[in-house]
Amino acid sequence: MLADTLLVLKLLSLGDGQGALIEAKRVGHTFYYAKALALKGDTLKAINFLARLQDCRAKRYRLVLLMAKFYLEGAEDLLRDTSCFTYRDQILFSAYTLRFVGGPLSDSLKAQMPNLLDPSKAMVFNILPGAGLIYAGQTWKGIKTCAAVGIGCAGITYALRNRHYADACVWVLFWQNRFLTGSYQNTLEAVWQENRRRLQPYFQKILRMIEEGDAQRQP
Repeated sequence: MLADTLLVLKLLSLGDGQGALIEAKRVGHTFYYAKALALKGDTLKAINFLARLQDCRAKRYRLVLLMAKFYLEGAEDLLRDTSCFTYRDQILFSAYTLRFVGGPLSDSLKAQMPNLLDPSKAMVFNILPGAGLIYAGQTWKGIKTCAAVGIGCAGITYALRNRHYADACVWVLFWQNRFLTGSYQNTLEAVWQENRRRLQPYFQKILRMIEEGDAQRQP
């Protein structure tokens, strides 16, 4: 039995979710079966399997999966189990949701927060279409957007000078919807994606700290 368990652990450490899944099912180890499911990407099924287990190890891992999927309401409910979760875990959860509270632990985590992009600043920059995308790190896309808007403005100007008002209306409707309004939507999405990328290591650190649960209970 020990050899079987070690084999499952080895497969998990190698990232072989399918192999770990088969072996965990064969030896009837629900916890490692859930871990293998999560490794394969079936997080919801893993959460449901872990709900059958009442030991703290399973509950801690279930909390990690809930937070990783941003099912924060379910995670907050699970944290009420004080037999498995400490005050430190509650602080970590608050830090994960970017709601910092007082204390050395939260202060140290706050200091590790990456610099995030400001969506409001991106919107202001995007008065020049494409500048907001450049601010969000999508330089080439921003340049293309700026060039496209420039071409649109040139087309509108040409149509108006030649009194082709119907053509000018077509230019306005198409370019405004596609590049003016669209550039603001694209900028917000780009800012969100970049902030999520920057926050990923920070989030992963907190998830590891919760899963390990290696600190003493906070007063």
